[in-house]
Amino acid sequence: MINTKKYNYADFVGIASSSICLEHCIATPILIVCTKNCCDENPVLKYTFLIVAFISIFKTTENATNTKTALLLWVSFWGFLFSTLFQEEYNWLHYLAYFFSASIIVGHILNIKYCKQCKNNNCNED
Repeated sequence: MINTKKYNYADFVGIASSSICLEHCIATPILIVCTKNCCDENPVLKYTFLIVAFISIFKTTENATNTKTALLLWVSFWGFLFSTLFQEEYNWLHYLAYFFSASIIVGHILNIKYCKQCKNNNCNED
């Protein structure tokens, strides 16, 4: 049976960090326009979001039995990584980063839901 405490913690960290990242990505352009001040984005923040996302998804999917949720999380992470790293060259990737960040949040929420169902039903398979 899945140790739900460990995975729920990773899911909650993933949801929190992805939510903060999504809010940051949406708010930064708005603040620049409103203040008419061009501020450089701190790359450390970008890499911190990527590292936290990777660790939370790795811990969540480490012993996961629901392969569909694990696949959603990993595809979302790699899409988020790609779009975040190359959004300076291609502006349209900003929108893709929003989508993948939201997909990571949804993946973690689905995993929490699945873990609760598994705990109640003692399931070990998809």
